[in-house]
Amino acid sequence: MTAMPERLPIRVAIVSDSAPERNGVGTYYRDLTEHLAPRVEAVSMICPQQGEASMKHWLGFPLPGDATQRVGVPSPLQLYRRLRSLQPHAVIIATPGPYGLLGAQFARRRAQRLIFGLHTHYEALSGLYWGTVLAGVNRWYLSTINRRLARLADHVVANAPAMCNLGRSLGARSVSMVGTLLPEAFLSQPVPRPRDRVESVLFLGRLAAEKKVHTFIDAAGRMPELRFTIAGDGPERAAVESAAATLPNLDYLGWLDRGGVLEALDACDVLALPSHVEAFGTVALEALARGKTTVVSEGCGIGEWAALSPGIHRLGQAGHVDEAVRRIAAEPPARRQANAEAARMAVHRMVREALDDWLQVLAADASLQRTTVA
Repeated sequence: MTAMPERLPIRVAIVSDSAPERNGVGTYYRDLTEHLAPRVEAVSMICPQQGEASMKHWLGFPLPGDATQRVGVPSPLQLYRRLRSLQPHAVIIATPGPYGLLGAQFARRRAQRLIFGLHTHYEALSGLYWGTVLAGVNRWYLSTINRRLARLADHVVANAPAMCNLGRSLGARSVSMVGTLLPEAFLSQPVPRPRDRVESVLFLGRLAAEKKVHTFIDAAGRMPELRFTIAGDGPERAAVESAAATLPNLDYLGWLDRGGVLEALDACDVLALPSHVEAFGTVALEALARGKTTVVSEGCGIGEWAALSPGIHRLGQAGHVDEAVRRIAAEPPARRQANAEAARMAVHRMVREALDDWLQVLAADASLQRTTVA
């Protein structure tokens, strides 16, 4: 790998349909923006936001399967003007929605370097929200959009081997696997002293079908001796609130900002991520960064990162969260804590390498990029 200068003379625009911190993709690119800021000439994120940074939407509608999130169709003229004012050398497309498609069109028209971040296997999720016919239609549509973006892009970035393979199958000319970045607070704040006994288990994420939060609730019912906590928002919120009102050992915290996420992770002993499909699973990485043992399903891409494996326990085929938690609780405390510490150190290495990898991707042909936009 070529050594990167302390600061690259390039400007970067990130275009996303996801608001910062609202879901995994929005969180990923907010963190990337934070890490890139001191290493490039300029970096800006264009996405649905509130306040002065907001953009006029021609149309808005609920995200299919999750009315707590909305998809906005921005004014193309306003989005193009925002991009022109940034004069980017590279445009990163984070999502295959209206913002992403318009951003890709802008980059291609002006011959800027175009990078597509492939972070969610939307086609695999379509069957969870629609019937057979609509699922097929939506799967075809999403596959078509992803294929178009993958083929338009100069480079595709993914954060798990399975997603890299998906990018190649879509016809991407260049694909690389890049790790996930985290805010400095998750890495530098002192980690709480671990308890010898497992006392609390946390679920943190979107309350939606693919997250299988019901398996976490089932575990709370089977393990009344432990404290179970759920944090997040989504279409299954009513079911979670009902369960929390029924089970004395289950708490519901609602949606948390990043500071709240850090506090919730520090308060738990084990994080559970039983998702049906999870391209990576950033919350699991956050938990590992805080020295927590993590339970993930076979469908979580983070499990494919061997360096993180000491702190990760896989759910069995049955997907019972309580069985995994019992296995963890039965481990000698010294071994569990040593494994968690090894995984925590691996997270620090991943973050450093992920930033270097992103800088390598952005620097490719940087000397040939134009410095102004007509």
